[in-house]
Amino acid sequence: TIKICKGYTMTLYDCALGSKCRILDCKTQDEALRDRFISFGITKDKVCQVLSHSIGRLAVAVLIEGTRVALRDNEAKMIIVEPLK
Repeated sequence: TIKICKGYTMTLYDCALGSKCRILDCKTQDEALRDRFISFGITKDKVCQVLSHSIGRLAVAVLIEGTRVALRDNEAKMIIVEPLK
């Protein structure tokens, strides 16, 4: 069970391998990056599953609606999520 402390925001980067989570928000002011996230299906209330982490956790692969998406670590840290049981 993952516990979220008050004041702590969980990101996609923080999720364990195999875990499922719901996307709450994407924290970026970069419109091009926001459009890229949307094109991958990374939008509010979508459910995703963490498939793998690269060596050194420099990238995260997730499954969103049947599509495998690879994100850089800094991108995964911008995606605010809540864990699902």
